[in-house]
Amino acid sequence: MQRWIYQISAAAILGLLSCASAIHAQAAATPWAEDMGGRMRVIVTPPASDGTIRAALQVEPDPGFITYWREPGESGIPPQIDVTGTDGVRFQAIEYPVPKRLKIAAATDMGYDGPVTFPLELKAEPGTLPALTVSAFIGLCKDICIPFQASFEIAPEEKAFEETPVERAILAVARASLPEKPSADFQVDDAFVGPDFIRISLTLPDVDAAREITLANSSGYIVEAPAGRLADGHYVIDIPLSALPQDADPEHGDWLLLAKSGDRTMETPLVIARMRP
Repeated sequence: MQRWIYQISAAAILGLLSCASAIHAQAAATPWAEDMGGRMRVIVTPPASDGTIRAALQVEPDPGFITYWREPGESGIPPQIDVTGTDGVRFQAIEYPVPKRLKIAAATDMGYDGPVTFPLELKAEPGTLPALTVSAFIGLCKDICIPFQASFEIAPEEKAFEETPVERAILAVARASLPEKPSADFQVDDAFVGPDFIRISLTLPDVDAAREITLANSSGYIVEAPAGRLADGHYVIDIPLSALPQDADPEHGDWLLLAKSGDRTMETPLVIARMRP
């Protein structure tokens, strides 16, 4: 499996080359940048006393289009953010709302088929109000995958960082849509490589609820876990090694597990131990 498999039209290539023009903003929410397949904008809040700036990237795919999660699957483009500016401003982190499994042709991708807001964290020198440029690069895909890049400039003025109740609500909803972290009633208990499978044991909040378990690797591919079984109060899954790409090494690489149980979703880094007999 390859991470970067696109069919890019001539129009999409021209759009990618011409999209570097900056979009100026005089409010917490910038104007929308639009392209074939959807639009996006940035929301920025006032810096905290330690220089932390809460922000967000809003993406609205057009009907029939999708955009992607951190590990998109076979053919997607994950969001990429770059931040430059004054007063030591820099990009710290992006967070990802709970994605869906999306069937594109014969492949399974992970992403969003409707509006999605990615929380961002920026940092500047404490006590400053920086000028900053946020550049975003995403993919919008339907029959083809269209790269979409835009830059958003926020001036070093108080009014450029003013947030309204609408922006505050958008950010609050975005944070509420993030997967939860592991907890006593929802966590990975064990993960190891067997003779021809990866075995993962989980504690689930509701063993009778519908379940969906996905493994993701930083190389860009995802693995759909088969149905598991209950054993001693744990939910145990055996994922055949044949479900992994040929060059995949279960004991190496950055693995992530996304577990859905009923209306709850948990995300956690996954360390897969060495083979056991």
